[in-house]
Amino acid sequence: MPPVHQEQVEEQVEEEAEQQAVQQAWPGGPIDTSLLTRYEHHVARHVWFGQERVEGDKIELRIVSLGRKLADRIPDHHPQVIQGWLNISGLCWLERTSLKFTDPQLISAFVERWHPETSSFHMPFGEMTITLDDVACLLHLPVRGQFYTPVSVSQEQAAELAVELLGEEYEFALRETVAQRGGYFSQQWLYESYNRNANFYGKYDCAARAWMLMLVGSTILADKSYTRVDAKWLLLFSDLSAVHTYSWANIALVCLYDNLNDASMFSTRALAGYATLLQCWIHEYFPTLGRRAQSDLNCDNPGFPRAMRWMYKQGKTKLPEYRPILDALTPDDVIWRPFETHRGSIPFDLITLYSGHLRGSTVVPYLPERCIRQFGFVQYIPPPPPLAPAYSDIDSDWIGYHASVDRILQPTRPVTYASETVPDYMSWYYRVSHPRLCRPVDGPHGAPPVPHYAPAPAPAPAPDAPVDDAPADDAPQETALQRERRWRGMARGALETFLTRIDADRDDEDFEELFFALDVCRGAYP
Repeated sequence: MPPVHQEQVEEQVEEEAEQQAVQQAWPGGPIDTSLLTRYEHHVARHVWFGQERVEGDKIELRIVSLGRKLADRIPDHHPQVIQGWLNISGLCWLERTSLKFTDPQLISAFVERWHPETSSFHMPFGEMTITLDDVACLLHLPVRGQFYTPVSVSQEQAAELAVELLGEEYEFALRETVAQRGGYFSQQWLYESYNRNANFYGKYDCAARAWMLMLVGSTILADKSYTRVDAKWLLLFSDLSAVHTYSWANIALVCLYDNLNDASMFSTRALAGYATLLQCWIHEYFPTLGRRAQSDLNCDNPGFPRAMRWMYKQGKTKLPEYRPILDALTPDDVIWRPFETHRGSIPFDLITLYSGHLRGSTVVPYLPERCIRQFGFVQYIPPPPPLAPAYSDIDSDWIGYHASVDRILQPTRPVTYASETVPDYMSWYYRVSHPRLCRPVDGPHGAPPVPHYAPAPAPAPAPDAPVDDAPADDAPQETALQRERRWRGMARGALETFLTRIDADRDDEDFEELFFALDVCRGAYP
């Protein structure tokens, strides 16, 4: 096709797409539907028109926490060799991070704001998400490591894996997979396998595999049955000395993203995955929401995961009441960087700013540039989400993460105040998103008005005013405190980037002065 004609065709396609986006704009939803392409099936659209998804006599999602059941199964102590494998695996803290119960009302309110296209919650003031850094701080799971995408197994293949890796008899294991109607083991069956191998047969490697598989199946890889574990994950534990080489934070996050994607659709009635991770994330970032009961543990000084900071406390707020509360949230209601006091346990790792796709149980977009304020940078209008590449390309991008980090940090700078955005961000955001779920007073003829944001109009410049970027003469001057905060933020960002790139250790005397300067920038010293 001649280049000129091709350009004309492309322009025509773009115009038709824009017209289609405008024609399909939803009341209460995005005016421009080019971003949220699945909004038609999203629960938020149905909520806007008063439709609720009902599970029994409740309108919130069915959400189950396995923390109480897991706590009952944890022994007073494992055999020493099993404890050693568990310690080096990076999974040992999962025994102690689970809430015994979770708040389905609060979690459902956030699920209604999740969008698969952007892997983020759409709040009234912009997007937020659960990042790899959040997972590392809350659960102390390793971020760096290999990706792993499992292949489903049949009943027979699962039984063969149980023979090879769990030391079970084939017929005995096959009866279990047949009872589970697929390549699955019940959590109870794995627990019994652990006890047999650890306490009677002395097969400690088999016992360790059974325990770790049950542990992840009760937490970060929980499915909607809440009673069984997919046998396809057993291969992760074939070499117990290599379990720590996987990016478990990535595995946990992909599973949670995938389950949030499913639960955000109106036809879904239950949320699988690790509900504790989502609820603890909410408690960290939103201090005014839910019943935030804290434990007596100081999870910063001793090095405990921050999820152990929280305890379940039953709330009385129902889902319909949470919606207007979330609609009324402002940026000042958010703790934008809640883990700064936890850096002694989990130093910030630049790889958590990697942008692209993550792969585990499936492939999901991971786009921190859409929520860059959570990393201390000014939020700008992000580019459209990229298409998912091949698995090999995902792995290459992950290994060469510096390229994507440089790409998303280039358009921004450290914030001068926590929720800072570029001037046109909110007007763009209100055009492509649905910032609120509660319908305002109906307009003429009963048609609900679409939420619209428009910045206050700037006064018209004088005819002889110079055309430049200089501030007006009567503009308020930057105070000394504002100037100091701005420069501290810039210095902090530069130091964090440099120390992470050279993989500096805080205990190394050669970098003692640099870490002292970083602590000063973070406000550790008055």
